[in-house]
Amino acid sequence: MTVRMRNWFRFLTVFIIFSVIFVLIIDKIVMPHYVNHGKEIPLVDVTGRSLDEAAIILNMIELSYEVIDSTEDNDLPPQTVVDQQPPPGTPVKKGRMIRLVITSGERFFPMPNLVGTVLKAANLELDRYFLKIDTITYEYSSDKPRGVVTAQSISPKQMVSANDSVALVVSKGPPPRQLEVPDLFGMNLEEAKNIIKKAGFRVGSIRYITNDDLVAYTVIGQNPEFGMLYDNPVQIDLEVTIASHPGD
Repeated sequence: MTVRMRNWFRFLTVFIIFSVIFVLIIDKIVMPHYVNHGKEIPLVDVTGRSLDEAAIILNMIELSYEVIDSTEDNDLPPQTVVDQQPPPGTPVKKGRMIRLVITSGERFFPMPNLVGTVLKAANLELDRYFLKIDTITYEYSSDKPRGVVTAQSISPKQMVSANDSVALVVSKGPPPRQLEVPDLFGMNLEEAKNIIKKAGFRVGSIRYITNDDLVAYTVIGQNPEFGMLYDNPVQIDLEVTIASHPGD
């Protein structure tokens, strides 16, 4: 084989190798980038969400955002998105800047009613208004299923502001048995205290009433009354006699 033929075969081999590499680069790198570069997606609706939530959603789909204005709204908590441009559903490309209008300032709004909702739903509702849970107490309930809110420390419709805290009472389901208030009338105070604790209740406030006709420290009144049934321990307040002081 002549030198000329060998050089020709070398050139052809190098050409084929570079052609294959070129095709692979076009197929694996250039074309996917070109196709994705022009791809559009419908813009998600972030109105009604907090600014933090909107930011997370937009970042997840590779969109940028900026707050261009704020407005007062008595019905929504601060930093809630009330408008977006482009509008929801508009086809947009990745990297597009989304402009948001949010509520501003510390606004007061009615406390939502959480009683009857499951704890997870109550948490979501509180998050929507930027309210916090102070404490959660679990108690038995005859009329609310397990995991459902039975009481809240701030009454529904009471005016609150963002970052206020509310305590919740959550049902543990029906009690194994209901507690019956014992009859304490005529007992000595210490005896009455022991009976209250044995019955599963708590000793509440004690009001002392002057009475010389009965032995001192005799129970003459109680609240709640004998025979009442409770799902959970409550305090029992007592009225107790004391002797009048000499010279009264």
